[in-house]
Amino acid sequence: MNTSAINNKKQQQINIKCPVCENTSFEEPIYKYSALEAAAHFCPPNRNSTRNQRLVKSIRKLWQGDECSIIRCPECGFAFGQPFIGGDEEFYSILHEQHGYPSWRWDYDVAVQNVISLLDKGKILDIGAGTGNFLKSLGNQWEKYAVEGSDTTRLELEKVGINVFPDLPTLVEAESGEFSVVTMFQVLEHISNFQEVLSQCRQLLTPGGLLLVTVPDGDAMILQEQLTGCPDMPPNHINKWTPKSLKIALEDVGFQTQAAIIEPPSWKNLAYSLQLKVIHDAAINPNSLAAKCYQVSNKRIRISLLSSLALSGFLQLFPHTNKLLQGESFAMISIAN
Repeated sequence: MNTSAINNKKQQQINIKCPVCENTSFEEPIYKYSALEAAAHFCPPNRNSTRNQRLVKSIRKLWQGDECSIIRCPECGFAFGQPFIGGDEEFYSILHEQHGYPSWRWDYDVAVQNVISLLDKGKILDIGAGTGNFLKSLGNQWEKYAVEGSDTTRLELEKVGINVFPDLPTLVEAESGEFSVVTMFQVLEHISNFQEVLSQCRQLLTPGGLLLVTVPDGDAMILQEQLTGCPDMPPNHINKWTPKSLKIALEDVGFQTQAAIIEPPSWKNLAYSLQLKVIHDAAINPNSLAAKCYQVSNKRIRISLLSSLALSGFLQLFPHTNKLLQGESFAMISIAN
Protein backbone atom coordinates (compact mmCIF):
# COMPACT_ATOMS: atom_id res chain seq x y z
CA MET A 1 0.00 0.00 0.00
CA ASN A 2 1.53 3.38 -0.96
CA THR A 3 1.95 6.32 1.46
CA SER A 4 -1.04 8.20 0.05
CA ALA A 5 -3.32 5.20 0.52
CA ILE A 6 -2.09 4.72 4.11
CA ASN A 7 -2.75 8.39 4.92
CA ASN A 8 -6.22 8.19 3.38
CA LYS A 9 -6.98 5.09 5.45
CA LYS A 10 -5.84 6.85 8.64
CA GLN A 11 -7.91 9.90 7.76
CA GLN A 12 -11.00 7.71 7.30
CA GLN A 13 -10.45 6.19 10.73
CA ILE A 14 -9.96 9.62 12.35
CA ASN A 15 -13.23 10.84 10.85
CA ILE A 16 -15.20 8.02 12.50
CA LYS A 17 -16.65 9.00 15.86
CA CYS A 18 -18.45 6.66 18.25
CA PRO A 19 -22.09 7.80 18.31
CA VAL A 20 -22.25 7.04 22.06
CA CYS A 21 -18.98 8.13 23.72
CA GLU A 22 -17.45 10.14 20.83
CA ASN A 23 -14.22 8.15 20.86
CA THR A 24 -12.30 8.57 17.59
CA SER A 25 -9.69 5.81 17.93
CA PHE A 26 -10.69 2.62 16.14
CA GLU A 27 -9.16 -0.57 14.83
CA GLU A 28 -10.18 -2.38 11.65
CA PRO A 29 -13.90 -3.18 11.15
CA ILE A 30 -14.93 -6.43 12.81
CA TYR A 31 -17.22 -7.34 9.88
CA LYS A 32 -17.98 -6.21 6.34
CA TYR A 33 -21.09 -7.12 4.36
CA SER A 34 -22.14 -6.53 0.78
CA ALA A 35 -25.70 -5.68 -0.21
CA LEU A 36 -25.95 -9.10 -1.88
CA GLU A 37 -24.91 -10.84 1.35
CA ALA A 38 -27.34 -8.78 3.41
CA ALA A 39 -30.27 -9.46 1.09
CA ALA A 40 -29.46 -13.19 0.97
CA HIS A 41 -29.41 -13.25 4.78
CA PHE A 42 -32.94 -11.86 4.96
CA CYS A 43 -34.27 -13.77 1.96
CA PRO A 44 -32.05 -16.16 -0.05
CA PRO A 45 -32.60 -15.79 -3.81
CA ASN A 46 -33.53 -19.46 -4.15
CA ARG A 47 -36.40 -18.94 -1.70
CA ASN A 48 -37.89 -15.90 -3.41
CA SER A 49 -35.75 -14.31 -6.11
CA THR A 50 -38.08 -11.34 -6.66
CA ARG A 51 -38.16 -10.43 -2.99
CA ASN A 52 -34.40 -10.90 -2.75
CA GLN A 53 -33.79 -8.45 -5.60
CA ARG A 54 -36.13 -5.91 -4.04
CA LEU A 55 -34.09 -6.18 -0.84
CA VAL A 56 -30.81 -5.75 -2.73
CA LYS A 57 -32.12 -2.58 -4.36
CA SER A 58 -33.47 -1.21 -1.08
CA ILE A 59 -30.23 -1.92 0.84
CA ARG A 60 -28.03 -0.35 -1.83
CA LYS A 61 -30.17 2.76 -1.73
CA LEU A 62 -29.83 2.97 2.06
CA TRP A 63 -26.08 2.45 2.01
CA GLN A 64 -25.56 4.66 -1.05
CA GLY A 65 -23.29 1.88 -2.24
CA ASP A 66 -22.68 -1.83 -1.95
CA GLU A 67 -20.96 -2.32 1.42
CA CYS A 68 -21.46 -1.79 5.13
CA SER A 69 -18.71 -2.21 7.73
CA ILE A 70 -19.27 -2.89 11.44
CA ILE A 71 -17.03 -0.78 13.69
CA ARG A 72 -16.62 -1.50 17.40
CA CYS A 73 -15.69 1.19 19.90
CA PRO A 74 -12.85 0.05 22.20
CA GLU A 75 -13.95 2.52 24.89
CA CYS A 76 -17.65 1.74 25.47
CA GLY A 77 -18.07 -1.48 23.45
CA PHE A 78 -20.76 0.00 21.18
CA ALA A 79 -20.64 -1.48 17.66
CA PHE A 80 -22.27 0.28 14.74
CA GLY A 81 -22.57 0.21 10.99
CA GLN A 82 -20.75 2.41 8.53
CA PRO A 83 -22.73 3.85 6.82
CA PHE A 84 -24.59 4.47 10.07
CA ILE A 85 -28.18 4.21 8.86
CA GLY A 86 -30.95 1.84 9.81
CA GLY A 87 -33.68 0.39 7.65
CA ASP A 88 -36.37 2.70 6.31
CA GLU A 89 -40.07 2.11 5.66
CA GLU A 90 -39.41 0.56 2.26
CA PHE A 91 -36.84 -1.88 3.66
CA TYR A 92 -39.06 -3.01 6.53
CA SER A 93 -42.12 -3.35 4.33
CA ILE A 94 -40.19 -5.94 2.30
CA LEU A 95 -38.54 -7.56 5.32
CA HIS A 96 -41.77 -8.06 7.25
CA GLU A 97 -43.67 -9.70 4.43
CA GLN A 98 -42.86 -13.07 6.01
CA HIS A 99 -42.33 -12.06 9.63
CA GLY A 100 -44.73 -12.07 12.57
CA TYR A 101 -44.69 -10.80 16.13
CA PRO A 102 -44.00 -12.97 19.21
CA SER A 103 -46.97 -13.66 21.48
CA TRP A 104 -44.78 -13.30 24.59
CA ARG A 105 -41.10 -12.82 25.35
CA TRP A 106 -38.62 -12.54 28.20
CA ASP A 107 -38.64 -8.74 27.85
CA TYR A 108 -42.32 -8.58 28.80
CA ASP A 109 -41.67 -10.58 31.96
CA VAL A 110 -39.00 -8.06 32.95
CA ALA A 111 -41.47 -5.22 32.47
CA VAL A 112 -44.21 -6.92 34.49
CA GLN A 113 -41.93 -7.95 37.36
CA ASN A 114 -39.80 -4.81 37.61
CA VAL A 115 -42.06 -1.97 36.47
CA ILE A 116 -45.76 -2.83 36.24
CA SER A 117 -45.80 -4.58 39.63
CA LEU A 118 -44.55 -1.36 41.28
CA LEU A 119 -47.38 0.84 39.98
CA ASP A 120 -51.14 0.59 40.42
CA LYS A 121 -52.09 2.48 37.28
CA GLY A 122 -50.96 5.17 34.89
CA LYS A 123 -50.39 6.14 31.30
CA ILE A 124 -48.07 3.74 29.48
CA LEU A 125 -46.46 3.94 26.04
CA ASP A 126 -44.95 1.04 24.10
CA ILE A 127 -42.71 2.19 21.22
CA GLY A 128 -42.69 -0.26 18.32
CA ALA A 129 -45.64 -2.10 19.83
CA GLY A 130 -46.28 -4.48 16.94
CA THR A 131 -49.70 -6.04 17.38
CA GLY A 132 -49.78 -4.91 21.02
CA ASN A 133 -49.33 -8.23 22.81
CA PHE A 134 -47.63 -6.61 25.81
CA LEU A 135 -50.13 -3.75 26.14
CA LYS A 136 -53.09 -6.10 25.74
CA SER A 137 -51.85 -8.11 28.72
CA LEU A 138 -52.24 -5.11 31.05
CA GLY A 139 -55.40 -4.34 33.00
CA ASN A 140 -57.87 -1.57 32.27
CA GLN A 141 -56.33 0.62 34.98
CA TRP A 142 -53.62 1.43 32.46
CA GLU A 143 -54.20 4.04 29.76
CA LYS A 144 -52.42 2.41 26.83
CA TYR A 145 -50.56 4.16 24.04
CA ALA A 146 -48.43 2.84 21.20
CA VAL A 147 -46.13 4.18 18.50
CA GLU A 148 -46.21 1.99 15.42
CA GLY A 149 -45.11 2.83 11.89
CA SER A 150 -47.26 0.33 10.00
CA ASP A 151 -50.71 1.52 8.86
CA THR A 152 -52.07 -2.04 9.03
CA THR A 153 -50.76 -2.64 12.55
CA ARG A 154 -52.07 0.70 13.79
CA LEU A 155 -55.56 -0.31 12.72
CA GLU A 156 -55.25 -3.57 14.68
CA LEU A 157 -54.16 -1.67 17.79
CA GLU A 158 -56.97 0.85 17.50
CA LYS A 159 -59.52 -1.97 17.33
CA VAL A 160 -58.53 -3.12 20.84
CA GLY A 161 -58.71 0.36 22.34
CA ILE A 162 -55.02 1.33 22.24
CA ASN A 163 -54.23 4.96 21.43
CA VAL A 164 -51.86 4.83 18.47
CA PHE A 165 -49.47 7.41 17.02
CA PRO A 166 -47.43 7.00 13.83
CA ASP A 167 -44.24 8.54 15.25
CA LEU A 168 -42.69 9.93 18.41
CA PRO A 169 -42.54 13.64 17.47
CA THR A 170 -46.32 13.71 16.97
CA LEU A 171 -46.85 12.12 20.37
CA VAL A 172 -44.36 14.45 22.10
CA GLU A 173 -46.29 17.42 20.75
CA ALA A 174 -49.59 16.05 22.06
CA GLU A 175 -48.68 14.29 25.33
CA SER A 176 -45.38 15.71 26.62
CA GLY A 177 -44.72 14.93 30.31
CA GLU A 178 -47.81 12.73 30.64
CA PHE A 179 -46.52 9.15 30.88
CA SER A 180 -45.65 7.07 33.94
CA VAL A 181 -43.96 4.34 31.89
CA VAL A 182 -42.37 4.10 28.44
CA THR A 183 -41.19 0.75 27.07
CA MET A 184 -39.02 -0.11 24.06
CA PHE A 185 -38.66 -3.84 23.50
CA GLN A 186 -35.93 -4.72 20.99
CA VAL A 187 -36.26 -1.41 19.14
CA LEU A 188 -33.17 0.69 19.83
CA GLU A 189 -30.83 -1.62 17.90
CA HIS A 190 -32.70 -0.63 14.73
CA ILE A 191 -32.30 3.13 15.20
CA SER A 192 -29.36 5.31 14.18
CA ASN A 193 -30.80 8.55 15.64
CA PHE A 194 -31.07 6.92 19.07
CA GLN A 195 -30.08 10.13 20.95
CA GLU A 196 -33.14 11.91 19.56
CA VAL A 197 -35.42 8.97 20.38
CA LEU A 198 -34.16 8.66 23.98
CA SER A 199 -34.50 12.42 24.44
CA GLN A 200 -38.11 12.23 23.24
CA CYS A 201 -38.76 9.43 25.73
CA ARG A 202 -37.48 11.72 28.47
CA GLN A 203 -39.84 14.48 27.29
CA LEU A 204 -42.82 12.14 27.39
CA LEU A 205 -42.25 10.93 30.95
CA THR A 206 -43.36 12.61 34.14
CA PRO A 207 -40.56 13.40 36.64
CA GLY A 208 -39.74 10.06 38.23
CA GLY A 209 -41.32 8.17 35.34
CA LEU A 210 -39.72 4.91 34.19
CA LEU A 211 -38.20 3.97 30.86
CA LEU A 212 -37.56 0.29 30.16
CA VAL A 213 -35.30 -0.52 27.20
CA THR A 214 -34.40 -4.03 26.07
CA VAL A 215 -31.84 -4.73 23.36
CA PRO A 216 -29.80 -7.65 22.06
CA ASP A 217 -26.48 -7.92 23.87
CA GLY A 218 -23.79 -6.73 21.47
CA ASP A 219 -21.19 -9.21 22.72
CA ALA A 220 -23.70 -12.06 22.34
CA MET A 221 -24.47 -10.97 18.78
CA ILE A 222 -20.78 -11.03 17.86
CA LEU A 223 -20.38 -14.45 19.48
CA GLN A 224 -23.47 -15.65 17.60
CA GLU A 225 -21.82 -14.93 14.27
CA GLN A 226 -18.57 -16.56 15.35
CA LEU A 227 -20.29 -19.80 16.38
CA THR A 228 -23.25 -20.15 14.00
CA GLY A 229 -22.03 -18.11 11.03
CA CYS A 230 -25.31 -16.18 11.10
CA PRO A 231 -24.71 -12.42 11.32
CA ASP A 232 -26.60 -9.74 13.22
CA MET A 233 -27.13 -8.10 9.87
CA PRO A 234 -27.50 -4.42 8.99
CA PRO A 235 -29.50 -2.45 8.03
CA ASN A 236 -31.98 -4.29 10.25
CA HIS A 237 -29.74 -4.07 13.33
CA ILE A 238 -27.52 -1.04 12.91
CA ASN A 239 -26.40 -0.95 16.58
CA LYS A 240 -24.88 -3.50 18.94
CA TRP A 241 -25.35 -2.31 22.52
CA THR A 242 -23.48 -3.16 25.69
CA PRO A 243 -24.69 -2.27 29.20
CA LYS A 244 -21.89 0.32 29.41
CA SER A 245 -22.78 2.04 26.14
CA LEU A 246 -26.53 2.07 26.84
CA LYS A 247 -25.91 3.55 30.30
CA ILE A 248 -23.89 6.37 28.72
CA ALA A 249 -26.54 7.07 26.09
CA LEU A 250 -29.37 7.17 28.65
CA GLU A 251 -27.52 9.37 31.13
CA ASP A 252 -26.55 11.80 28.37
CA VAL A 253 -30.23 12.70 27.86
CA GLY A 254 -31.15 13.02 31.53
CA PHE A 255 -31.96 9.57 32.86
CA GLN A 256 -30.77 7.96 36.08
CA THR A 257 -29.95 4.36 35.16
CA GLN A 258 -30.20 1.14 37.13
CA ALA A 259 -28.03 -1.94 36.72
CA ALA A 260 -28.62 -3.97 33.57
CA ILE A 261 -30.86 -7.04 33.87
CA ILE A 262 -29.32 -9.89 31.89
CA GLU A 263 -31.49 -12.48 30.15
CA PRO A 264 -31.00 -15.81 31.99
CA PRO A 265 -29.61 -18.95 30.33
CA SER A 266 -32.21 -21.05 28.54
CA TRP A 267 -32.47 -24.06 26.26
CA LYS A 268 -34.59 -21.82 24.03
CA ASN A 269 -31.46 -19.78 23.31
CA LEU A 270 -29.65 -22.92 22.13
CA ALA A 271 -32.62 -23.87 19.95
CA TYR A 272 -32.58 -20.39 18.43
CA SER A 273 -28.86 -20.74 17.67
CA LEU A 274 -29.57 -24.01 15.85
CA GLN A 275 -32.22 -22.21 13.81
CA LEU A 276 -29.74 -19.46 12.94
CA LYS A 277 -27.19 -22.01 11.77
CA VAL A 278 -29.73 -23.60 9.43
CA ILE A 279 -30.67 -20.16 8.08
CA HIS A 280 -27.01 -19.35 7.48
CA ASP A 281 -26.32 -22.67 5.76
CA ALA A 282 -29.26 -22.07 3.44
CA ALA A 283 -28.14 -18.52 2.65
CA ILE A 284 -24.52 -19.32 1.75
CA ASN A 285 -25.12 -22.55 -0.16
CA PRO A 286 -28.14 -22.68 -2.49
CA ASN A 287 -27.47 -26.38 -3.12
CA SER A 288 -27.50 -27.34 0.55
CA LEU A 289 -30.22 -29.47 2.10
CA ALA A 290 -31.25 -26.49 4.22
CA ALA A 291 -31.72 -24.34 1.11
CA LYS A 292 -33.84 -27.01 -0.55
CA CYS A 293 -36.00 -27.30 2.58
CA TYR A 294 -36.67 -23.57 2.43
CA GLN A 295 -38.01 -23.97 -1.09
CA VAL A 296 -40.91 -26.15 0.15
CA SER A 297 -44.01 -23.98 -0.09
CA ASN A 298 -46.09 -25.78 2.56
CA LYS A 299 -45.12 -24.11 5.85
CA ARG A 300 -45.88 -27.10 8.08
CA ILE A 301 -43.81 -29.48 5.95
CA ARG A 302 -41.03 -26.90 5.61
CA ILE A 303 -40.76 -26.45 9.38
CA SER A 304 -40.74 -30.22 9.90
CA LEU A 305 -37.94 -30.67 7.37
CA LEU A 306 -35.88 -27.86 8.83
CA SER A 307 -36.32 -29.27 12.34
CA SER A 308 -34.83 -32.55 11.14
CA LEU A 309 -31.61 -30.66 10.34
CA ALA A 310 -31.25 -29.52 13.95
CA LEU A 311 -29.47 -32.71 15.06
CA SER A 312 -26.61 -32.16 12.61
CA GLY A 313 -26.34 -28.56 13.70
CA PHE A 314 -26.40 -29.53 17.37
CA LEU A 315 -23.49 -31.91 16.91
CA GLN A 316 -21.45 -29.10 15.35
CA LEU A 317 -22.36 -26.60 18.07
CA PHE A 318 -22.20 -29.03 21.00
CA PRO A 319 -18.72 -27.92 22.17
CA HIS A 320 -20.13 -24.40 22.61
CA THR A 321 -23.34 -25.39 24.41
CA ASN A 322 -22.64 -23.40 27.58
CA LYS A 323 -22.04 -20.22 25.60
CA LEU A 324 -25.12 -20.70 23.43
CA LEU A 325 -27.37 -21.26 26.45
CA GLN A 326 -26.59 -17.76 27.71
CA GLY A 327 -29.13 -14.98 27.29
CA GLU A 328 -28.85 -12.87 24.15
CA SER A 329 -30.49 -9.70 25.47
CA PHE A 330 -30.44 -7.34 28.42
CA ALA A 331 -32.81 -4.78 29.90
CA MET A 332 -32.14 -1.43 31.53
CA ILE A 333 -34.62 0.53 33.62
CA SER A 334 -34.07 4.27 33.92
CA ILE A 335 -35.72 7.05 35.93
CA ALA A 336 -36.53 10.40 34.38
CA ASN A 337 -34.81 13.12 36.45
